[in-house]
Amino acid sequence: MQVNKTRRLFIGIDGGGSKTNAAICDETGEIVGRAVGEGTNPLSRPWPQVEDTIRRLVDELIVQAGGWADDVEAIFLGLAGADRPEVKGRIEDAFGPAWGGRLQIDNDAAGALYSGTWGEPGIVLIAGTGSIAYALTDTGARHRVGGWGYLLGDEGSGYDLGRQAVIAVLRAFDGRGAPTLLSELVIRHFEVDRPDQLIARLYSSPNPRKDLAEVSVLAERAAEAGDEAAARCVNQAARSLLELAEACRSQTSDSMPVVLAGGLLAADTMLRRQLLELARFDVIIPRAAPVSGCLAAALLRAGLKMDEKMKTRLAGKQTNGAEEDAHG
Repeated sequence: MQVNKTRRLFIGIDGGGSKTNAAICDETGEIVGRAVGEGTNPLSRPWPQVEDTIRRLVDELIVQAGGWADDVEAIFLGLAGADRPEVKGRIEDAFGPAWGGRLQIDNDAAGALYSGTWGEPGIVLIAGTGSIAYALTDTGARHRVGGWGYLLGDEGSGYDLGRQAVIAVLRAFDGRGAPTLLSELVIRHFEVDRPDQLIARLYSSPNPRKDLAEVSVLAERAAEAGDEAAARCVNQAARSLLELAEACRSQTSDSMPVVLAGGLLAADTMLRRQLLELARFDVIIPRAAPVSGCLAAALLRAGLKMDEKMKTRLAGKQTNGAEEDAHG
């Protein structure tokens, strides 16, 4: 089906390390197509695979909308690490020839921020597979704290929380730590018989970062059940995230609200509850997913105003929160 050529379409892509959410809307903010693909973090996945995933998602969205590439007025790519010159240049080389001035490239944190502020100044604190605090000031300046990846950072992230949980299991196995409910949960999750078998299982994994991030759910479950080791892991993660937000506020503005995003903060987790108890700043819990923030950025780029009806349309068809990844 072909659309009326007067129709204006806008694409938003929220690309993290584990998965990519994409959506297409019209000029009223009505979402007319959605798609999900593999991770598109250029720093943790080979570029040819990233490029192929983006192209397939864009093509799928246009088909769902019943349109053509020429109907797309703006496309916002929010990819982890895309604010780095070397990464941005690679994206521009791949997609610039086809999209030209319609292409807007930014860090995936920008989409998460816009899902709470709709383009207004603020700070976004993301805790998913990775972690980062990212600010957009009233002058348009950007500032980031953290987001250095799993080797050098990602404090308070799903990866970090899961890693600390597995360490607690191994410490208990060694006799260096107290027995913990995490041992039973982690062994069952990885389908091994003993904690020492986790070494071969994790070190041989094609994506140990993702595997460890998945353990964060077990840490939450054990902490909710009263396990002390798990509770310490969750509390440390909350304090690490608070440190990211406070450092970002101190270097930008302590009056800007902090938007919570990422898989660990989009839902009512123990981690989020502890963070809210510790926070001494205004917090926004978005009603839209980061991919809606990416759509908002595309719409704003085209000069459209973000009124309440448009915000409701962008938020209303989303499912359950945020893309989980942020680093780069």
